[in-house]
Amino acid sequence: MNIEFEYSFKPISIQDINAFENKYKCSLPQDYKQFLLVNNGGKTNKRRKFKTSDETKEGNIISSIMLFFPLIDNDGVDLEKKYQQYNLGKIIPKNFFPIGEDPRSNLICMSLDGSDKGSIYHCEMDYFDYLKEGCELEQQHIRLIATSFSKFLNSLYEPHS
Repeated sequence: MNIEFEYSFKPISIQDINAFENKYKCSLPQDYKQFLLVNNGGKTNKRRKFKTSDETKEGNIISSIMLFFPLIDNDGVDLEKKYQQYNLGKIIPKNFFPIGEDPRSNLICMSLDGSDKGSIYHCEMDYFDYLKEGCELEQQHIRLIATSFSKFLNSLYEPHS
C-alpha cells in the first residue's frame, strides 16, 4: 500500500538498520526494513484508521496511526529511544518493538520473536502511568491488529468525512 506522508524523517541506509539489529540482537521483518528505507517513519498525510482484530479479546478498538517512529532522529524521539524506554524498561513484553503511536499516545508495537513474529499490536498505555510506576503493561491492554507489517499497512483506511 502506498501511504502518503505529511512529513518523514531523514533517510537511512541498510547499514543503519543492520547496526540497530546487531546492537539489540534482533531481526526486523523484511517488509518493515523496506518501509524504513523508503520512509524512516513519519506522519501520514491523513489520519490512517485501523481496527484491532484480536479474537482473544472482547470488542475491538478503532484508532489511528499518528506517527511511525523513525529508526534514527537525532533531534527527537526515535525507535531506539522508544525501545530502550518501553522494552528494556520492561513496560511492554520483551519481544515487542514500538513502531508508532496513536492520538492518545498508545503504542503500536511489532513482535520480533516467537510464533507471532512480525505481528502488529495496539498497546493501550492510557490506563496507568506505566513509565512512572515502572510496571509491565497488562495483557488485557494488548490487542492484535495484524499478523504482519504489510497486512497492517494494507488494513489502514481513511476516516469518512
